[in-house]
Amino acid sequence: MRKVGLVLALLALVALPALAQDMNIMGAGARAHGMGGAFIAIADDATAISWNPAGLAQLDKPEASAVGLFNTKTFKNEYSWVNDPVYVDASGSNESKVNHIAPNFFSLAVPFKAADRNLVLAVAYNRMIDFGEAQSQDTTILGIEYNDSRTQTGGIDAISPAIAFQLTPKVSLGLTGNIIVNGSTIKVENTIPSSWYDSYNGEYKLNFSGFNMHMGMLAQLNKQLSVGLAYRMPFELTKQQEGEYTYVVGGTTYNESYEAPEEKYSFPWMLGVGLAFRPSENLTLAFDYERRNYSSSEYTDTIGITSDAYWNNVNQFRVGMEYLFIGQNAVFPVRLGFRTNPQLDYAWEGTYDDSWNATWDSTGMNGMVFTGGFGMKFGNVWLDLAAEYGIATVYKYDETGPNSYVYKDETKENSLNILASCIVHF
Repeated sequence: MRKVGLVLALLALVALPALAQDMNIMGAGARAHGMGGAFIAIADDATAISWNPAGLAQLDKPEASAVGLFNTKTFKNEYSWVNDPVYVDASGSNESKVNHIAPNFFSLAVPFKAADRNLVLAVAYNRMIDFGEAQSQDTTILGIEYNDSRTQTGGIDAISPAIAFQLTPKVSLGLTGNIIVNGSTIKVENTIPSSWYDSYNGEYKLNFSGFNMHMGMLAQLNKQLSVGLAYRMPFELTKQQEGEYTYVVGGTTYNESYEAPEEKYSFPWMLGVGLAFRPSENLTLAFDYERRNYSSSEYTDTIGITSDAYWNNVNQFRVGMEYLFIGQNAVFPVRLGFRTNPQLDYAWEGTYDDSWNATWDSTGMNGMVFTGGFGMKFGNVWLDLAAEYGIATVYKYDETGPNSYVYKDETKENSLNILASCIVHF
């Protein structure tokens, strides 16, 4: 029985990138990400819809924007057994890569005057969480050969109408409504020459729905200093899943399909505060802190049982700077930033069979992201490019048992995000 369980664990390693989805919600845009995401107290373009909607009130011209994302990730897994009765002492590693191109943000914002104060209406198509990836790998683990190919497209998208207005000449308020739409499609192809099955192919569709409100405040204290506040209200995310799969056992092909009942996740409130300091007209320094209260989340499974989601609270810190080189006919901004990258997963510890102890922990501030970017503004067009390099531990598992048995399993991720944006003022 133990041997079967260990082989199942090995199969999980091959499919690990599928489990390593980052469910943390962040804002969009190449400019903001080039500054490490420290944008709550700046938010002076249409991507403010996703960071701090109050910042929209700073717009004085109609604006349209489009942002695209390219992402590549490398997952490196290391595992070891000590004093195992089946595999004796063994260790190894496995590496896989994923990459994809996806939309990030599209928007249109139009400012008006109301009693000599700015009033801005806007709408965006915003990818709140991106699931896209494509990976293929061939590996051998303890003498078992695996071939695995997996692609995933889509994510959790939102149609986001927003409004912002100047309460006073120095204080603005804003509100975004996120109507969650779209979903994700997963295609899997596996070849496993084992006693279980020869191959496995499947296609799964995940559909998401829900509604979220995002409120913001922005205050310009003086010419050099501004502060921002952004609050995402709790909301419920509904997931529906269906799929078709084919597998071959002993030369016989089997075709199956299924449709799972609705599953619901309650996402918690998220509160962010930001500070921006402008010591000169050319230089901006920014700092953000965001608290995501994930420990209050709940999950309702397919048979209607509600339980805690086992997620821990997340605290994220973001710092960034932007310097403007001003030419005769154009402006050239340069940006640098850093943010912590806490992984949203659960910490679990338990005992089974009265003698086996296991812990699974990939929570806390165990990741970091370094960012940079540059742009060019000429006439009514602003072009931006940003790069983000991230390092994180996304999975960690420890198991102990009789006779000093120890099994350890850890996966680390290196990622590179490239974002490109175009903003046009009318």
